[in-house]
Amino acid sequence: MKRGLVWMMSTMMAFTLGTGLAACNAPAPTDEPKQDVVETKGDDTKTDDTTSQDTGSQTEKPHGVAINLSDDSILTFDGSEASTQLVEDMRAGKTPKSCTVRYDQMGARPTVTVTDARTIRDVYKKLARMHVGGTTNMSVTDSYHLVSFELQDGTVVSFDFEGEDILVRKDQNYAVADEGNLWPYVRELQDDYVEEQNASPDALTITLEDDKEIVAKCPKSAVPGETVQVKVYCVEDADRHISVNNDENYGDFVSVEDYEFVMPNKPVTVRAWLSFDYPGA
Repeated sequence: MKRGLVWMMSTMMAFTLGTGLAACNAPAPTDEPKQDVVETKGDDTKTDDTTSQDTGSQTEKPHGVAINLSDDSILTFDGSEASTQLVEDMRAGKTPKSCTVRYDQMGARPTVTVTDARTIRDVYKKLARMHVGGTTNMSVTDSYHLVSFELQDGTVVSFDFEGEDILVRKDQNYAVADEGNLWPYVRELQDDYVEEQNASPDALTITLEDDKEIVAKCPKSAVPGETVQVKVYCVEDADRHISVNNDENYGDFVSVEDYEFVMPNKPVTVRAWLSFDYPGA
């Protein structure tokens, strides 16, 4: 009986995460913690059991991402062997070693390479929702966007673009639609990179621990005395908790989605977690 109750509570927690994160005005993640996501052609989603493994070079233990790709997804439309391997690796939880992205504005914006598993998953899922409309003779100059993955076996899977809506292959260009809002996310990664590069030499490190992936954004460093803002997703039927160096009372939620604290004169670890209060728990 006790074993059955534990199973029931675990199932309720997973269901709550699956529905609660998408319930608020904040942009919810496209997958749920420790679960796969299956994307249907109608963009409805459901969750299945996860595949998880430690890749060593990743900063966290990634989980598999299973997506029911449409025939015109950029990952499937031309039967590319490299793209197929990327899809299979992601489904198996073999997160790529790195992902390189660039949103190009006449060379003014940086090319950024990320290695953390969570960011790589996010780029992949947004790219998967880019759909190919057909061939095109259109071409654009001085706007060469890029999304590239280095797989664990060294295989490089690259997608080159001219502007936001033209995919460039060796012999043909294709019109694409960014239905997953990939390019705004890439620009955000570039902005974060520039901010990190321009950080004050007096800035101290902020380490994020967020197993449930309820934090939307958290700075990686701050100057002592600076007010640090952490963006947190809304969650239904669960209480969100944030601690700074194990002190849950160090900062405060100043709005539904914003948690703030003043950076002390030492590095900090920001930890985020959820608690559930079910009857009889």
